[in-house]
Amino acid sequence: MTKGVLGLIVCPMVDDNLVYSLRKDGESKRILIVDNENTRSIKDKLSRSGIPYELVPWKDIRFGTCTMDRGEFNIVIYMINLGLHSRPDELKTTVEDLTREMQDVVDGIGFYLGTCGNYEWDIPKWCEEEGLKPGAMFCDSNGCLCHDCVGINIAGGPKYKDLQKKYTAHLYVFPAMATNYEEFMEADQAEAAATEASLTPEMREVLGIEPGRDGYMRWLFSLGGYEHILKLDTGIGDRENFERDLQTVSEKTRLKIRVAEEGWADLQPTDDLYAKCKSFLEG
Repeated sequence: MTKGVLGLIVCPMVDDNLVYSLRKDGESKRILIVDNENTRSIKDKLSRSGIPYELVPWKDIRFGTCTMDRGEFNIVIYMINLGLHSRPDELKTTVEDLTREMQDVVDGIGFYLGTCGNYEWDIPKWCEEEGLKPGAMFCDSNGCLCHDCVGINIAGGPKYKDLQKKYTAHLYVFPAMATNYEEFMEADQAEAAATEASLTPEMREVLGIEPGRDGYMRWLFSLGGYEHILKLDTGIGDRENFERDLQTVSEKTRLKIRVAEEGWADLQPTDDLYAKCKSFLEG
């Protein structure tokens, strides 16, 4: 029986991967979700999966008001802002600060996120160098980091390069990307809105930019020669609404949907990360 406290720092873009692992693991566990503004997605998915959880303020967990029996299996989930993917420096600072705050609470930490521009950022290695509790991230079968959510869902960088060669100028969309598309796009909304606001009607006409955020994004896609969405079905996530959400993305971007062949999606990094996380606790 697993005993102790596992801390998880999670980006909503990969919460499907976490929910999949929690559903797959039949062992009894107490799940505590830190109450903040980023929990909507994980709460909905756990509820739909019939997985019980408790919503607890971070201060109550951090300072011991909320007690946990270390003779049982406890999981503390801290959801971070999806928009941090567009601000690599802030993402790095946020995650490292949270990791330090968790030290007195947990026995190990799983990082359910990508490096998102911080390509030399090996968080488990950093934890070891800093003398912190052990950590684990998504890695391919050779132990190399998966640097973003696409790499996480197709199992690594080398395979990502092959995907880009075969499907150049495609917008890669997997279930969580479709579900979180609006939030994902909002991450850069401030800069995009400022740029869009600076355009005169004459400039829009010359450049062919339609009004609104979606019009601006369609223009950016056209500059890159994008014509298609590539549907990467991981087999996890919101199965009921995936097709609907994918169609919505297609309508907003005006990109045609193509379906990737079987074999591109791979849950190896997801299975390995959860197993590594549990290894940090007493078994």
